[in-house]
Amino acid sequence: MRFNYDLLPGELLTFEEIGRRYGLKYPAEKALTLRGLLSPSTSPRQLVIRAVFAHQAENSPLEDLLFVSDDNERKNYLRRFEHYMQHGQRFLYLRRNDAAKALWKVMGESRVYAMLDPHGAAAQNLLASRGYRLTLMRQQGEDDFWQLFDAAAMPCFKEARTLQFIVVLETPLLPAPAAVIAGQQVGRRVRARLLQRASQAEFSAAVRARYGGCVITGTTLQDNIAAPWVEACHIDARENEEGLLADNSVDNGLFLRSDLQRLFLSGLLFIDGEQGTVHFRQLLSVDDELHAFYQEIDGKACALWQQVPVATRERLKKTGRPA
Repeated sequence: MRFNYDLLPGELLTFEEIGRRYGLKYPAEKALTLRGLLSPSTSPRQLVIRAVFAHQAENSPLEDLLFVSDDNERKNYLRRFEHYMQHGQRFLYLRRNDAAKALWKVMGESRVYAMLDPHGAAAQNLLASRGYRLTLMRQQGEDDFWQLFDAAAMPCFKEARTLQFIVVLETPLLPAPAAVIAGQQVGRRVRARLLQRASQAEFSAAVRARYGGCVITGTTLQDNIAAPWVEACHIDARENEEGLLADNSVDNGLFLRSDLQRLFLSGLLFIDGEQGTVHFRQLLSVDDELHAFYQEIDGKACALWQQVPVATRERLKKTGRPA
């Protein structure tokens, strides 16, 4: 191997030089890209990691730790890192520190040593052994926002950030991590939440592609505004033993205007699986006002009922809502 092909641990290089050397060494592979944590982007069905680019601003001064956020079906960080840990595979690891903003430090061919739940004792003990403290600042929906403090109680992140799991790396420049068990994986809670989120994204895309608008009113999704006026929802939301939705198929989904979706999920609105008509259930006296507001669609057939397949109609019948 020629010397100028190599990316030697400890070198400080521009991204352009890193990309040039990588291209010389692997001419048949896709070029590296800085978009996202893993590079280059690959199909969600693949588990390939060619390089990891980590910014100190997002990953703290601790060079052997990756603080992972925003996992989803496309990025698939959890499954990729788990695969590399289980098979002992290595990937190129690079960091960009504040002291050298234009340069990347080559950490070398590295491997996943462990994967930790930020809520767990293993993560907390590991950070405490190095003089750091990871604190849960707030929870917003399904997202946990964390801040990492150093030994001087100074925050390491610019602001509290979402954090799903921590990857502990073993690199040529750093010794094997202490205070954590090699091969440790995130627990069921983290896996269930990430897999559910990835599954939900795939489900939403499939339901949107099927209907393109609200099943009840025909209202189309507004792509040019931030508000999600039409959203996907499940007809049968029962969970399996793993805490995931038992039926996440597109046939178990409807595309509904946001306000109607909330009424449907709360049981105040139901759709007759035979006729496709919309009905409101009045449970309290104050519901009279609600009913008056929606009286124009009460008892009327869904605008997109012809697009609702038999399998979905059968699920509407089984929900137990009265016709």
